[in-house]
Amino acid sequence: MKILLYLQAAVLFIFSANAIAFQPKIEIVEQFDNLRVVAFVDADDVAASPEWNPNLSPIPLTVGQAIQAVKDFNKGPEAIAAIREIEIRKVPGHESRWHYLIRISNAQLKTKYDIYVVLMNGKVIPGIIKLDGYR
Repeated sequence: MKILLYLQAAVLFIFSANAIAFQPKIEIVEQFDNLRVVAFVDADDVAASPEWNPNLSPIPLTVGQAIQAVKDFNKGPEAIAAIREIEIRKVPGHESRWHYLIRISNAQLKTKYDIYVVLMNGKVIPGIIKLDGYR
């Protein structure tokens, strides 16, 4: 009887671990200056981010709060030397959801990433810089 119970627990663990891997992702591909940035955001994170209509209400996450979220993500204010650029854009396919693109100065390689996507709930997703191949 105990063996059956352990077997059931093992099967449940295997299926629950695989369920996490199959969470739907939203691919955000942005052109940011001369860089192409890709970020993969959980659909649940986008749904949890507040809706925003710039014509009707104030922004849910201020620029300062978005910068602070990136600093917290990088473990403290001294991890980021300077903010180079900030833009705000719609999440593709979600007309009422917005995100910040924040590019930091990373000349001393203090952080692993240079560009971040920050959702309106403060969730930070590191961007992957996609290099175009030679033509």
